[in-house]
Amino acid sequence: MSLIHSTPMNMEAALDEPLISRIFARALDRLDSQPAAGRTHRVRINLDEAMAPEIHHADSLAARDVAWAAVDGIVEATWGEVGYRLHRKHGAREERQPYLDISWSDDVEDLIRSKLRRPRKGQSYFAQWRALVEGQNLVLPEAVRAQLAAMPIVIAGRPVEDVFARFLSVREIAGEQLLLREVSSRIFWGLSKVLDGRADAVAALLEADECPFPEQPVVLNVHLSDQPTSFLFVENHVSFERLKQRSDVRKYALIFSSGFRGAAARLRKAGRCSVYYTRNSPSQSIVVFEEALFSTTDIPTFFWGDLDFSGMAILATLRSTFASAQAWEPGYAPMLARLMCGDGHSPAESGKERQRVVERTGCPYADETLIPALKSTGQFVDQE
Repeated sequence: MSLIHSTPMNMEAALDEPLISRIFARALDRLDSQPAAGRTHRVRINLDEAMAPEIHHADSLAARDVAWAAVDGIVEATWGEVGYRLHRKHGAREERQPYLDISWSDDVEDLIRSKLRRPRKGQSYFAQWRALVEGQNLVLPEAVRAQLAAMPIVIAGRPVEDVFARFLSVREIAGEQLLLREVSSRIFWGLSKVLDGRADAVAALLEADECPFPEQPVVLNVHLSDQPTSFLFVENHVSFERLKQRSDVRKYALIFSSGFRGAAARLRKAGRCSVYYTRNSPSQSIVVFEEALFSTTDIPTFFWGDLDFSGMAILATLRSTFASAQAWEPGYAPMLARLMCGDGHSPAESGKERQRVVERTGCPYADETLIPALKSTGQFVDQE
């Protein structure tokens, strides 16, 4: 057993020893796992049999002395300090349960990370955004700063500092009459969609009850034959065109707006909805339709789209704007029959494998008939 200290190894040579590389790799693991707010540069590594077999199971006393010389070289460089859990009377250094308390400066840590090819883990984008919000001394109520801190805006390839600075510049154009996508394009390097769904963040920054920049108007294509008594939202344009030719749907205002846009709440606000009517739609029918659309009255409303979970999700969203909205059974019933006889397609075949299962829409026909059929068959049917 080794009873005396070997001559410490110089630091460069010590860093090449597998034992030191192993110890430092473990130390970096510990440092990287520490929360950024409470991170320190001090780490204790036990020099036990698992960590330091070169010390505990050396082939010779000379090999053991080399291992200790490497550890002592780290101590000599003031990068750590050896301690023991047992008193000296218990024998050799390795028998006294040694440990290495590591303490690095930032420069030393960077040197070791370079040697081991272990770059620092930067703060998450969320953490960096939060730090920027908290460090800007924004003249905003604490609750508003907390709200902004929880709303990071991410643009791939752009540093968070640049994105945050551009976001703050919204305040410079707060008085201009712009749509939200125009604001986004103006401040975010010509990118028009960055602020989609972020109107609440803009409102918070401007301390406004509502974002002063409206989202782009919902565009509706509408076909009217007679004065409508109910609305029928149609997901796909081909089906909308086919319905226009049918005489049995004259009581409906046929409405086409692709995907979830047709279910947006702002379509019931005249300034946020652009309506385009098909040729020969009666002028009096248009008046009746717009009076109903731009009111708070719950209009009998139906939805017909693809028989898939995305269609069910659109229906569920539509019901937040039109509380009585139901799946249109005359459209879905033939599709359901095809589905149940095995004439559907798999989600993967139509590029819809990422659709999430919708458990409930609030419409009895959809919840009790259509959704169970989708689940049981695992297949979809397109509206066309």
